[in-house]
Amino acid sequence: MGKRNPNAAERPAVFREPGALLYAGNCQDLLEASRAGMVTLNAWTRRGYPGLDLGSALPQVCSVGGWDATQPQDWGLREHCNEGVKIAYIARGALTVTMDGQRRILNEGQMFVVRPWQLHALGDPNVGASQIVWVLLDMGVRRPHETWQWPDWISWPERDRKRLTELLSKNEQISYVAARDVARCFMDIADIVATGDIEGGEARLGLLISMMLLQFMQMLEKQAPVLDLALASSKRTVKIFLKRLQHALDEEWTLENMAAECNLSRTQFTQHCLVLTNMTPVRYLQMIRLEAASEMLGAGHSTVTQIAYDCGFSSSQYFATCYKKRFGFSPLETPHKRRVLADYASS
Repeated sequence: MGKRNPNAAERPAVFREPGALLYAGNCQDLLEASRAGMVTLNAWTRRGYPGLDLGSALPQVCSVGGWDATQPQDWGLREHCNEGVKIAYIARGALTVTMDGQRRILNEGQMFVVRPWQLHALGDPNVGASQIVWVLLDMGVRRPHETWQWPDWISWPERDRKRLTELLSKNEQISYVAARDVARCFMDIADIVATGDIEGGEARLGLLISMMLLQFMQMLEKQAPVLDLALASSKRTVKIFLKRLQHALDEEWTLENMAAECNLSRTQFTQHCLVLTNMTPVRYLQMIRLEAASEMLGAGHSTVTQIAYDCGFSSSQYFATCYKKRFGFSPLETPHKRRVLADYASS
């Protein structure tokens, strides 16, 4: 195999753990702006998110707190995925949120929810004057069909845990107008985090997060959302994986590790792939690798050998054989064939 694509950290996530394709958080620009005094950042965090280290406090909280930017910024949070479920509130100003390709401008008093498999960006591309407060909880899921695991310190009856899970996993509305009680909880959360006293504030913060979630659930119930069971299905997990697979063609994919990426058996993964593409996983992978290689060859920005490696082929000879079988001509003939086809189409 050739070297890993140097842009791997910027490409959309498949379903890898942090350190591989899942570039969780992507908060370096926010951290640098905070250090430069451009924005006030108050957060209690773990796992490399910027802020004060939570240590053993509040297990499953990845990040809680917020930023306060009193003037427009020259940074934004590029497209990324989180390690948990993020619920955020716009306390002041406005924020452009792009989620799964849908762009929304959210204003003061609105809130949004991001699940771990949702690609999202904050800013357009930069962040405007705004105050944002968030809670990011690791629910033990990375894929739509997995079972949510609520923290032990959220001591609710099981029926309430199940109901909020259902409302969040089978309903992916991007934004909401925050109820007054929910907004108040977020501001109280921000005040506690701003003290920097993790030991003294842990118990109260845990209660506030629990209260915010309970009031948020009640707010959702009043809206009587229509739930879509397909959003939390294993078929959707495979659909997302296949869509993002084109950004990770240089990985050494096999049926086994593709299924593992989706946390499914080989049989389940293959069945879903057949329904979605009318191809086996291995055949589908080779098809999109060859299509991507054809585009790269037509652009003429690299050698045949490098394109073969970038698209996941183990050798240029094997790549050339597969390519000619698929298109009827060799990789070296591609630029000429594309010009002929373009001239014919324009005549």
